[in-house]
Amino acid sequence: MKMKGLPLLKKQVLILLVFSIAVAVAAIIHGIFFDLDFSQIKRLTMEGFLLTLFVVFPTILFLEWVFDLNNKKKFEELEREIGELKK
Repeated sequence: MKMKGLPLLKKQVLILLVFSIAVAVAAIIHGIFFDLDFSQIKRLTMEGFLLTLFVVFPTILFLEWVFDLNNKKKFEELEREIGELKK
């Protein structure tokens, strides 16, 4: 898949969405095997997958936002210092 034309934020969201899909499937499967309750295999329905995805994807977006706060602050400081050096 070509991603060169996409802006950085869209690339990040797309990558996080794909990762969330994988985590949603893994979370359901892990829950089934960890509990050793194979009667819960019905959770692998499309509705169960979508529900898990709707929990996982916003959680990952929130975590990405939280960890990016420090980066934004640092970039603002660096941009300010560069601006001062240019003057």
